[in-house]
Amino acid sequence: MTVVRLFLSVLFALLLFSGFIILNKESPEKDLIGQWEEVSWEYEKVNHDGTLIDFQINDGQQEEIRKNLLIHKSEIWSFFSDHTLDLKTIEGTSEKVVWNLKGRGHILELEHEGKRVEDYQIQYLSHDSMIIHFNFDLQVRGIVKMTFKRKMKEEYAQKI
Repeated sequence: MTVVRLFLSVLFALLLFSGFIILNKESPEKDLIGQWEEVSWEYEKVNHDGTLIDFQINDGQQEEIRKNLLIHKSEIWSFFSDHTLDLKTIEGTSEKVVWNLKGRGHILELEHEGKRVEDYQIQYLSHDSMIIHFNFDLQVRGIVKMTFKRKMKEEYAQKI
């Protein structure tokens, strides 16, 4: 009988601890809110023999990839808490889309005019950096890795 009580006590403590951790965990949506600047694009592909092809994507290659994407022509991504995303290009044009996190918070879905446009897999997200992946060609089976850095507000930088 004592072993059963000990087991139930430990089980109860684990459940209580797990619930506490889950309730205090911040939503990935909160980490996403803010301005993000594209830093780099990289291409990754695993060959049949297991070797990895990995290289930086230059501007010409980015344009070739982008022509097949409706949305992704942006340098600055501004995520807002109302689930809107403002995509700004270097030229100063901008486009607003709706964003949602799907799955366990690792799939970033973009919608334009009520239609799902693009899905990205969030590989890494911290306070100051984000890495997202997307597949762009099923025949090549390549993954484009986009790296972002959080863009700090200018007023904050001037105060320091």
